[in-house]
Amino acid sequence: MKGHEKLTLLLCLIWTATILYGEMFSFYMPFLFSCSWPHLSSSSSSDSTMNGKGYAADYVKVAVIADPQIMDKTSLRLPSKSLALEFVQFYTDLFMRRAFFSSILPFKPEVILFLGDYFDGGPYLSDDEWQESLSRLKHMFGLNTEEIHSTVKVYHLPGNHDIGYATLQSHKPEVVRRYEKEFGSRNYQFMVGKVEFVAIDAQTVDANQEGSVASATWNFVSNVSSDRQLHPRVLLSHIPLYRRDWTDCGPHRGSPIINQRIRHNIYDKEVSYQNYITEESSNQLLNLIRPVIVLSGHDHDQCTVTHESKGGPVTEHTLGTISWQQGNLYPSFMLLSARKTSLSDTSLPEEAVLTRLCFLPMQTHIYIWYIVLFVLTILSLLLWPTSGLSFCHHQFDDMVECVRKLINIYRDGTKEKNEDENYEYEMIWGADGSMHLVKKVLAQPVTRTNNIGPVERGNAVMRATAKKSVNQLTEVCLSMETNADSEVDPKKLPPRASKSKAKMVIQRFVRTFRMLILIAAVNVPLYMMFLFKDWIDK
Repeated sequence: MKGHEKLTLLLCLIWTATILYGEMFSFYMPFLFSCSWPHLSSSSSSDSTMNGKGYAADYVKVAVIADPQIMDKTSLRLPSKSLALEFVQFYTDLFMRRAFFSSILPFKPEVILFLGDYFDGGPYLSDDEWQESLSRLKHMFGLNTEEIHSTVKVYHLPGNHDIGYATLQSHKPEVVRRYEKEFGSRNYQFMVGKVEFVAIDAQTVDANQEGSVASATWNFVSNVSSDRQLHPRVLLSHIPLYRRDWTDCGPHRGSPIINQRIRHNIYDKEVSYQNYITEESSNQLLNLIRPVIVLSGHDHDQCTVTHESKGGPVTEHTLGTISWQQGNLYPSFMLLSARKTSLSDTSLPEEAVLTRLCFLPMQTHIYIWYIVLFVLTILSLLLWPTSGLSFCHHQFDDMVECVRKLINIYRDGTKEKNEDENYEYEMIWGADGSMHLVKKVLAQPVTRTNNIGPVERGNAVMRATAKKSVNQLTEVCLSMETNADSEVDPKKLPPRASKSKAKMVIQRFVRTFRMLILIAAVNVPLYMMFLFKDWIDK
């Protein structure tokens, strides 16, 4: 197998491994390695009864998802039905579908809880566009499958991108009716095990309380407050509760802290946007509902803070978005364990609800690696030597040969010089007038010292020997250089064997294109298989 063929095989295997990880195995990582139900490893469950699989029999398993915010014509200001928008929608939807079916469902949750913002421009979509987005949402999260309907309970919470804030709800009540027809009431409570969940329409709590929009939410909160609290409560609010500016969000925060920002409509002074519920409304909710924890979304990034209330400190978990296109490089979801049995007198209320944050694959980084690997593949195929790594072996062999000959030349020259130093030459004139040099043995051999003195007759012989050595060394080095150049520079080859530079470039490109076709022939069908496998209904 030639050198470039081995390179092609290696690159093909690297691409195959990359696609297998990026398109499949990375989505199984949360289930296999990085995440688990909190009650299975929590020390607070030490009083539970073992059933061979941890403490699963004592807790209801709840998966919490926030801010899918599926993209539509309002997301990137692209024309509706344009190819660019369809392309972005497909890969965004595909990621969330893979995350749900490969990362969340393997945990076998009994309850799935959505914290709002299913759509991006929900209030501004026509009925047909809204129904189309709804179909995509159901397809992504399997809400139209028998598996979800028969085995999993699903609860929904409205977000500002679904029904808007108070000012929009007042002017477009059809948006609210459309939402409630599909997802149910905006303010309601439900039981999961022995834990009571209270869901509110957080977009209306800071509205004018004399209006019908805000009054409906606060009347619901008052009714919950007046009920006798028999179980620990969890407050569900799409918009996070008030926190001071620059409040630390804990180690899982990946983006800068977002501070409070509120906008009001110039006509009716109603809230048109806010990052957090106001401090006054937050305190009211905490004191009236008396939750043990608060779950929220809206921020698109992870944040854990502690609030002070009359009943004591309350922890709020703000979940990051599950989408990789909503400004968070680290999409996430939460596993929540709700206790099935009543707490003992010695147990803390917080022990009824255990949570664990789980992270999904970093899709942006996966696509960046695809691009980097493609560039490296092109460069490797273009710059790989024609003879492969044999060029390096030739260079090494020539270098070793040169060193060996230099050592031999040094030895031969030293021997010849040592012999000449033990003789002297005497000039004798012949009868015909010619001069002859007669070699005679010295009476006392010459002793070599570090101080080398000039010996006239000896120097004559040494110069000849040195000249001979230099000639031999020159021949060796020139031989090595010629051999090396014959591998590297085609211009130094004999004229009949040389190739033009343009012809070599064309041959390189043709070879690169041929090897790229081979790599693509193996990996493109594999990539397309994963796309269609994950997109079709299961």
